[in-house]
Amino acid sequence: MAEKFAERWSRKECDCGFEAVASKMIACGPDVLPAVAAPCLTFDRADRPRPIWEVFGIPSQWSQAEREHLAPYRVIGSDGAGNPICVEQGTGAVVLLDHEDRFRTRHFVNSSVRQLAECLLAYMGEEQPERLLAALQAIDPTAVAERSFWWHEIAGLGT
Repeated sequence: MAEKFAERWSRKECDCGFEAVASKMIACGPDVLPAVAAPCLTFDRADRPRPIWEVFGIPSQWSQAEREHLAPYRVIGSDGAGNPICVEQGTGAVVLLDHEDRFRTRHFVNSSVRQLAECLLAYMGEEQPERLLAALQAIDPTAVAERSFWWHEIAGLGT
């Protein structure tokens, strides 16, 4: 039987010298995500994804047009700047929406939650941009497209 994601995550934490961390795992549909992961991500809503208007502000203050525009997205977490990380209903894609412009700017993260988890695992402790790029391309080639979330992370690695 293949080793479970949580076991591989725990083993890599130890390999990276993070023995004291012992990350909590959170179910996200049939997959699991760490509660907290580099680069400055949290997945505190992964077990109960919610529409953006239920997470940000008062639901009654959102217009019908805003709700329709954001209806496909369910918040599973956030980045260090407070931008929501969402699963797009219908496609299963993971995206980051910029809260500074009322969630109009969409950054692609991964094609699925499972691929997100694997990319987070590949990112843990990696210092070489070339190795990270190769690992992420093997997991989810679309995730490293120009201007995507991971494209920016690779560009900033080792600088």
